[in-house]
Amino acid sequence: MAINSNATLVVGAGNFFTANVDTALPGDLLNPGVAWENVGHTSLEDIFSVSSEGGDATTIGTLQNKSLRTSYSTRTETFTFTLQQFDAAGLKLYYGSNATVGGAGEIRVPTTPTPTTKAFLAIFIDGANEFAFYVPKAEIFRADDLSISDTESLAGLPIGVKPLASGANTWTYAVTPLV
Repeated sequence: MAINSNATLVVGAGNFFTANVDTALPGDLLNPGVAWENVGHTSLEDIFSVSSEGGDATTIGTLQNKSLRTSYSTRTETFTFTLQQFDAAGLKLYYGSNATVGGAGEIRVPTTPTPTTKAFLAIFIDGANEFAFYVPKAEIFRADDLSISDTESLAGLPIGVKPLASGANTWTYAVTPLV
């Protein structure tokens, strides 16, 4: 692998979008089009993280070769970001797609919440470069407990995005490399 200084990333701006399941990755990341809906304001401090579960390695051997092969369990990823927009759409991402709106406009939190199933797109901008995570099908739901810790910071809704295989895909998400 050659050294490529143009392939480094310093996030200057970014946006998170949802769309109908299997909406295609837009050709222009700066203008994703009307199919993609911006989720709103997100945290400047906790921009985005990717965590993994599974993927544990098991060494399989024979009497002649104690470490003949390695087997790996299934790995799943979860993307997280903090949504700082407490409107109906944002609250439904956190509390569940089956949250209802009451007569006074309040969001009614269901006893058995259902994650929102959508396509997901995270776009990060570094000057003239764009870097994206594209998920054709994901479950979007709360990632952690809601905590409002002080009067000097914006409150946030921790949102988790779990990429799922869609249709015949052998992959759950894609990333766009910097060139």
